[in-house]
Amino acid sequence: MGLWKTLTAVITLSISADAMAWYVENPVERALSATTLVPTMILGGTTAFTVYGPSMMKKAKSDALAFVGSDGEIRGAQFEQASHYYRATYPSPLMSDMQLAQVIAAQY
Repeated sequence: MGLWKTLTAVITLSISADAMAWYVENPVERALSATTLVPTMILGGTTAFTVYGPSMMKKAKSDALAFVGSDGEIRGAQFEQASHYYRATYPSPLMSDMQLAQVIAAQY
């Protein structure tokens, strides 16, 4: 959930900073600027979301292997973060922690 709050704050600040520091009176230039900025922001946001998840899972691989090897006794910080990300991002039905650890160990 922290990712969403951070992204919202960054977008809000970037929009308000542009609104204060940049004013275009020409309607054609304003339309061209909007048609350039909006798709760029959308593309940047979607790219960040598709890159963030897999990189987090890659970092959690060693912790996931330890979790599977210890039959759930060892819960590393990276695996906990990946588990929280998975639970916050994907709808039900969710995998158990053991299933998630096995998927992370096998795919990443």
